Amino acid sequence: MPTTSVFFIGGPEIMLRVGDMAITAERGAGRMQTGPWLADPDAGVTRGALGVALDDVTGYLVDAGSPDGQWPVSLGIRVDFIADPPLDGSALELTGELVARYDGGAMSRGMVTDASGATIATMIQRSHLVSAPGSPGDHATPDLLAAPEGPVREQLGLVATAPDVFTMPPTPLSANGMGSVHGGILVCASELAAMTAIEAGGGFRTTSVDIAYVRPCVASEITTFTCDMVHQGRSMSVVRVVSANSPGKPSSIATVILQRI
Repeated sequence: MPTTSVFFIGGPEIMLRVGDMAITAERGAGRMQTGPWLADPDAGVTRGALGVALDDVTGYLVDAGSPDGQWPVSLGIRVDFIADPPLDGSALELTGELVARYDGGAMSRGMVTDASGATIATMIQRSHLVSAPGSPGDHATPDLLAAPEGPVREQLGLVATAPDVFTMPPTPLSANGMGSVHGGILVCASELAAMTAIEAGGGFRTTSVDIAYVRPCVASEITTFTCDMVHQGRSMSVVRVVSANSPGKPSSIATVILQRI
């Protein structure tokens, strides 16, 4: 059984400057650089982008303690946000730790802290193991990509195509090493879709995203995000966001809670 994991740099990691990973079967650590690409006209600051870094630092430690030929796939993630990530180019510290392993899966948790040591986000992730006949890095293509400078929404190509419906075209910037849309990108895109659906205009912030992954979301296909307004009040809104590929069956189901600032 391996005790370390190879960290594959793909499109999401390049877009969000995630790296410097040190992973064992019990703990993970890494960094994410901040910058203007985290700003957004509707979200104000794209807190959901931290989902990519947290998914990596918690998922790879599960892989490090998993049998050869198996790969952890997220069943569900809950991210709670305490504060905005800065936009000044400073580095965020990522930490992850194993909660428990069990037959066929594991639970792990992660944290993001800023340069002062203050916690800005936490995550709990539950994953299960699947057979991985190829390398989990088969679809990681850092040699084809440069780190973009524009907002995350723009880089992903997320646009409204109908009231409360948004689409994301195929892009290497969304794909993990297995060719699926990165679980953290689904967190991020669900947040952005919810913000636009409530016409946030930068006046709200995401306090949590609770997302279930029910089937793979294929990165080489168009992904559609459909928003359902569960509650829209003066100070808080709750939006259910479902992602799907062309067959229309859900890939992820997210509950996004947004609070007025």
